[in-house]
Amino acid sequence: MSNPPERGPEIGEKSAIKSDKQLRRALNQWDIAFLVVGAMIGSGWLFGPLGAASTAGPAAILSWLIAGFLMIFIALAYAEIGGMLPKTGGIVRYPQYTHGGFTSFLMGWAYFLSAVTVAPSEAIAAVSYMSSYLPQLMSSGLLTPLGTLVAAVLVIFFFFLNWYGVHVMGKTNTGVGWWKLLIPTLTFILLMTLAMHAINYSGLAGGFIPYGWSAVFLAIPTTGIAYSYLGFRQGIDYSGEARKATDVVWGTIIGYVIVMFIYVMLQVAFVGAVNWGAVKVSPGNWQALYSSVLSSGPFYEIMTTSGIAILAGFAVILLIDAIISPSGTGWICIGTTARTIYGLAADGHLPQTFLRLNKYRVPLWPMITALVLGLLFLLPFPTWFSISSFITMTTVFTYIISGPSLMTLRKMAPNANRPIKLSAASVIGAIATIAAFLIVYWSTFYVLWFAIALILAGLPLFYMYTMVNKYGASRTTAIILGIIYWVVLVLSTYFLIYLPFAAPAGWPASSPTTMLKFEPTHLIDFVSYVVIMIAMVVGLTLYMASTTKDRETAMKHIGAGWWVVATIFSAYVLSFLGSFSIFQTPIIPFPWDTVIAALVALGLYLYGSYSGIFTEDLAVALKELGGV
Repeated sequence: MSNPPERGPEIGEKSAIKSDKQLRRALNQWDIAFLVVGAMIGSGWLFGPLGAASTAGPAAILSWLIAGFLMIFIALAYAEIGGMLPKTGGIVRYPQYTHGGFTSFLMGWAYFLSAVTVAPSEAIAAVSYMSSYLPQLMSSGLLTPLGTLVAAVLVIFFFFLNWYGVHVMGKTNTGVGWWKLLIPTLTFILLMTLAMHAINYSGLAGGFIPYGWSAVFLAIPTTGIAYSYLGFRQGIDYSGEARKATDVVWGTIIGYVIVMFIYVMLQVAFVGAVNWGAVKVSPGNWQALYSSVLSSGPFYEIMTTSGIAILAGFAVILLIDAIISPSGTGWICIGTTARTIYGLAADGHLPQTFLRLNKYRVPLWPMITALVLGLLFLLPFPTWFSISSFITMTTVFTYIISGPSLMTLRKMAPNANRPIKLSAASVIGAIATIAAFLIVYWSTFYVLWFAIALILAGLPLFYMYTMVNKYGASRTTAIILGIIYWVVLVLSTYFLIYLPFAAPAGWPASSPTTMLKFEPTHLIDFVSYVVIMIAMVVGLTLYMASTTKDRETAMKHIGAGWWVVATIFSAYVLSFLGSFSIFQTPIIPFPWDTVIAALVALGLYLYGSYSGIFTEDLAVALKELGGV
């Protein structure tokens, strides 16, 4: 620790310590494991296998295996960090410890955008399955007003289960977790025993990989696969309420491995159980399954149309689980949203009011905010696949820092207590960063343009609150520059991205309806947008930092965060040029685009690891945990 921590206003980690100590430490290893299980086995198992098979055919099995392999490196990196620094809202607090305020805001804002949408996505999934026997809940694949009302009631239920304490939610979730393990397991066992059609795997037109390898990777972020694996984060976000740091580490790993096995087996069973005649789709036309009778309830419809009495009877249990599984994930994730908001306050990006706890020792205003935002996010994303793609991209984007944070902590606090210390940490960190970047890249330009615009839209809030309160910038200047930034962002996004790209491709549908023929004007529009936004982000941020009272600290934190800006625009540019763009003929074809993306990610990992700094927040956290 040769680098001394910076001196700044005593907000952030120092203010959070008192609240951290008041949190109820009630979760043991199996409670953490079942938080992971409960978050991972939700709507993903109900809809993911259908979306994956529709996109990649039988090769969707490989999509689940590849995604699980990639995500496990991210989970391992966070397991070491979470064990070393068990903090509630940890995933948004770790960037503050290792790279300072600018990085933690960008990552925290992106994670916030994803966190607030998970609970409503699970409510939407539950209502979608209910529509199998209550068709008035959905119309043309969208929630009706009645369906939206039912989803809202579920979100409110998620809120109250969390409101009365982590011990109530945690123990309830552990009990429900056994159900969530049992039903999917019985589902793939029954289908593989009674309803398999071996010809489905490789004997139909197109064989095992009917749509090519690019479709195998496309399925990972866009059909619910990566979304289903995101739930490992719950062990980290609730780590400040675990009894011991080792419970966080092993609970996270155990939960992840169990669920990964279940998901792969569910996809194997789904592919083999498709009865083409029963679902009225020509054999081998996997893409048509998306709009078939399976769309409202994939496993339910497969079982009811199988003609096998045991499966038809078990389908009734699936309808019950279709409410329980998404609800279990929903009540965990609305709690995660609250802890994300709590973490942003601990980083100094929100008022200290958001560190207050209720009498049950749960974050008070973060829980209320999570409820309100969860209800609002039922409106812009009416289908499960559209909201899951958005959540996947914004969440996995924040995971890109896992590798650089891991290596920064190894460098800045080599002797801190670590319940698990990874071998070959630099290799694991590199793979974790590359994996996260690739999943973001594979999300397609169609998803990225909207998600990145929302991430960039948060920056004026950093000017107006964090730079004013933490670094001493002028509030008036921050407001003026923030408004200018928003005006430029909205106008440039609308005229240079939405009109020439998104609108012709069919946005805001859940997927593009047309592919565009590349024209030189497209390149001009896109380059103009990127240049304008880079100039705005870099120029206004540097100017704001130069006017602060604590200029040295501000510039130090800004400097440590430029690699995140580079990450955002690198993913954006590659998405425009590569095979996951919206052009009929990509500028960089597959697989070279993915190879280039992996190399860029490796460079960003090295840049991010080099950019890490020893912050005062890290010093405070380590001292409080006895790590210094």
